[in-house]
Amino acid sequence: MPTSAQLNSELTTDPMGMGYAAYVGVSDNTLADMLNSLTSKGAATIQLVNVSKGALLLSSVPLTDQLAAGLTLSGSAIPSATRQKWISRFDALRSADPVLEVSQMMPLLESAVQDGIASSAWVTAVTTRTGSRAEVLWGAGTVITPVQILQSIGK
Repeated sequence: MPTSAQLNSELTTDPMGMGYAAYVGVSDNTLADMLNSLTSKGAATIQLVNVSKGALLLSSVPLTDQLAAGLTLSGSAIPSATRQKWISRFDALRSADPVLEVSQMMPLLESAVQDGIASSAWVTAVTTRTGSRAEVLWGAGTVITPVQILQSIGK
């Protein structure tokens, strides 16, 4: 969560040219909406902190298809030891906690790329999403309220 000074700085300097000035002191709701929008020009890709096990398993279906076919993404045969390793890892994933920390998953995801069953684009798709300007600045899950806007501009 940003401090009042950080939020004030964003609103007064408007580094992304979002057009805050027209609403400062006029509409705290509009300013909060602008900062929380996933479609504003301040929105960008953010790194996730957590991923649900369900979302990860669902996104892994193409990887399990690769294993079932016995072929890497490049079309070469997956060695049987590698195939068994990944079958065991997917079995373990099914019994994992409902929410998984991305930082703890990254070595596993990167090894899937190294073993040829996943692409770097897949890893990016699993571990990132579009975030609002507030999330870009202060982290995934950050939501700015009109009260915070009011407090930051000192009115």
